[in-house]
Amino acid sequence: MNDSSTTVLLIGGAGYLGSVLTPILLDQGYNVKVYDNFLFGSVGLDSIKHPNLKIIKGDICNVKAISKACEGVDSVVLMAAIVGRRLNDVQRSTMRDINLLASSVVVDAAIEHGVERFIFTSSDNVYGTASGVIYETAVPEPKTLYSRLKLRMEERIINAKNRDFHPSILRIGSCFGFSPRMRFDLPANQLLREAAIKKEIHLPSGEEKRAFIHVKDAARAIYLCLSGHLNLVSGEIFNICGEGQCVSMQEVTNKISSLLSDTSVTTGGKTAEVNDYKLSSSKIVKLLDFETEHDIESGLAEVLEAIRSRQVADPYSLQFNNNG
Repeated sequence: MNDSSTTVLLIGGAGYLGSVLTPILLDQGYNVKVYDNFLFGSVGLDSIKHPNLKIIKGDICNVKAISKACEGVDSVVLMAAIVGRRLNDVQRSTMRDINLLASSVVVDAAIEHGVERFIFTSSDNVYGTASGVIYETAVPEPKTLYSRLKLRMEERIINAKNRDFHPSILRIGSCFGFSPRMRFDLPANQLLREAAIKKEIHLPSGEEKRAFIHVKDAARAIYLCLSGHLNLVSGEIFNICGEGQCVSMQEVTNKISSLLSDTSVTTGGKTAEVNDYKLSSSKIVKLLDFETEHDIESGLAEVLEAIRSRQVADPYSLQFNNNG
């Protein structure tokens, strides 16, 4: 159990990952402050009633509010970002404003207020269309604005490391599984939704490979970086992927078909963008004893149950789709 005096600030803490991470940290004895603009509602946190949870509604672009939120905080986890399209295709400048400029202010505010640990949730997209086994030492080749901004933030954060400020970068694979604040724009969850509701899946290219990770395992990886010895996490970059979960979209579809045998599957014949892709998480496994506890099959099954039980009333609602 963590020292109950330790406070963690989760920026974007009401989102798909944050709403899973929040109860984990509370259970481990942390004081948790969630800072979020609640663009997609507060459903991810509504069921959590805990004396050590403080919820702050605010915008990441509000410099004064961000600075105040960092006061008295020991650790910060920065998860807030615009992902791809937000609602009706956001301006490219808006993505830069939030994913780079405002995020940089968060780093400065954290340092100014004496925050010791800083966790940045980056993406394996920074590797671009790489092939083979990919370790953290691989040279990033981001292909999209989103991934380029992620890499620039990584560089700014790591360069800010000093004897009092200890940042860690998590390059997280494609998340899947149920969260109190669901997302159905993520590849595995999206395919499951199509099969469950429309009884059909169309794959532009079934051969494209992705590195997958259950949202609960991704949240646990963040907790391990928050609680791990500083000598093991300070200034480090970690790949986060499930064991044996670097698979093709066709393989994910096959797993869905085993759950929903009446699913019709078609393939568009598009050439795969990634060949023989395997994201290695051996570094965090070795240094922090990270082990995945959830496989793709069980994650898909829980999403299917959420749809069937109406835990998610309308899986096509913009509330559950960051890409809009």
